[in-house]
Amino acid sequence: MPANPAHAFDLIVIGAGSAGLAAARRSAQLGARTLLIDRAQVGGTCVNRGCVPKKLLGYGAAWSQTMVRCLRAAHAADAWADAIARTRAEVARLHEAHFAHQAEAGVQWLSGAASLRGRGIVRLQTDTGKTTLRARQIVLAAGARPTPLPTPGADLACTSDDVFGWDTLPASLIIAGGGVIAVEMASTLARFGVRVTVLTRDARVLPEFDATVAEAAAQSLAGCGVELIPNADVVRVERDAVNGGGVAVYASIDGSDVPRALRAQRVLSAIGRTPNIAGLGLDAAGVTLDTHGRIAVDRHFRTRARGVHAVGDICGASRLQLTPVAAAQGRYVAERLFGKGTRLPDMDTVPMAVFCDPAIASVGLTEAEARTRWPELGKRGPDTDKRALADRIDVVVRRFVSLEQRFAGSGMESLIKLVCNARSGRVLGAHIVDNAAPEIIPALAVAVRMGVRLKHLHTTVGLHPTVAEELLSM
Repeated sequence: MPANPAHAFDLIVIGAGSAGLAAARRSAQLGARTLLIDRAQVGGTCVNRGCVPKKLLGYGAAWSQTMVRCLRAAHAADAWADAIARTRAEVARLHEAHFAHQAEAGVQWLSGAASLRGRGIVRLQTDTGKTTLRARQIVLAAGARPTPLPTPGADLACTSDDVFGWDTLPASLIIAGGGVIAVEMASTLARFGVRVTVLTRDARVLPEFDATVAEAAAQSLAGCGVELIPNADVVRVERDAVNGGGVAVYASIDGSDVPRALRAQRVLSAIGRTPNIAGLGLDAAGVTLDTHGRIAVDRHFRTRARGVHAVGDICGASRLQLTPVAAAQGRYVAERLFGKGTRLPDMDTVPMAVFCDPAIASVGLTEAEARTRWPELGKRGPDTDKRALADRIDVVVRRFVSLEQRFAGSGMESLIKLVCNARSGRVLGAHIVDNAAPEIIPALAVAVRMGVRLKHLHTTVGLHPTVAEELLSM
């Protein structure tokens, strides 16, 4: 769907990830002449290097693990080749689907590197030269990329982006990081037969999640052969002189002055993500950054430059770097600019998931967050604040082995944890460890937002046999 560069546009969107696609499509549906620009494939991180391929490979890892358990002749290498081929085919299908949806809405598309050149002016660099484009409104939605290791030898490390391009698997891998991406990659690759070591700077993996589910994640990783080394800081990475072709990772563990050398065929950096602001010409347009290096925006996603907005992982408003959050922001800006306006969905109760094995899903407050807001005061004293005492929290935990795990013979335990207001019974947070967790948690997000109470769960008849029914008997 080529665009005529000679024309001016109502809106130019730079970045064809989840946020950009949503902003462009909705704007075009509202009648705006819209141009979408990206230097890479449509779909951004989610489609090409994130949500979709990682979950597909997770399915492949589960099937691989099952086949290896059942058939001794099965090989992880063959399973990886099949899984990566299926993943690439699905990503290609999604590319076509996104192009079709954008074209159907009336969005025009150009491929190339775009940069701001002043108010309402965008310079597009393509293989054939430079073109100047104009628009009344501009949306920056260029997303983010994996952060490289801030150590000598960082160029020897790969990132999660690279994994989806591997045709063969390394025999061993060191992952630096303990967040969602690190845990997902460790779980998936270990189930494909890779010997994985995880180095996390924190005392535990998944520090942003509830401690109980983080502990369960650590146990499940250990169960599939992953070595976890907490309180570890990577000092440097070198070519492995002992075993040619691999890498040696030197890490300071528990604050030791003497780095420990760990060896593997590859090392992967999963220490965070950095906004894609390089080359966007922000200074030329007067767009400023916040203290975290992301584009500063107000509550309507407007930058300091008139007519320029920023949505998704590139902007400071994105506390949670999640596909649905970015898409909601994109649609919100489109409605404000070209529609009758709309309210931004609730961003305080957003479900999150970790696609490891078993999967983890959470919504609302963790136990630690709840105790900070509603502290337990212990015994009643003469000066006790009765309201604060009434607002202390209760924690309800249920552990069980699902039918899936009993059939598999693994005995792996599932877990549901509810964090509640002790006086009212209102559920403040829900945390689940089970492969069904990501499918259950969206409904719980609605329940938490609407103020569901434990008694509501107790008086609801569930569906048997399911994992979700365990919620109703807590």
